[in-house]
Amino acid sequence: MARRRRTPEHWRGLVEGWPASGLTQAQYCERHGISIASLHRWRERLAGERRSADAPGRRRAAAAAVRLLPVQLQGEPAMAQRCTELRVVFPDGVRVEITPGVDAATLREVMALLRERPAT
Repeated sequence: MARRRRTPEHWRGLVEGWPASGLTQAQYCERHGISIASLHRWRERLAGERRSADAPGRRRAAAAAVRLLPVQLQGEPAMAQRCTELRVVFPDGVRVEITPGVDAATLREVMALLRERPAT
């Protein structure tokens, strides 16, 4: 069976469609007949094109659009223990939920990905 060659525009649609799909990368890739490695490669390629096309002032504005601030719980210590999770919802609907006991390395990786995420 011959492989179908996808255009950059088709890949752009696939890359942009994944976050809103609600599927895991594996599920999304399987549904669309692509490999996870290809999805990652095209995400990086398209992100590089966007970065090089953006004007410096626009990049600063996009970086300023989402800011993460430290949060400190106040009140009785028992109140902090009752806190079961942290939920962050971005304007485009992307949600991040952090539960107690999350692995610090995983949280650092998620934070790094959020910093790379283009503002919408």
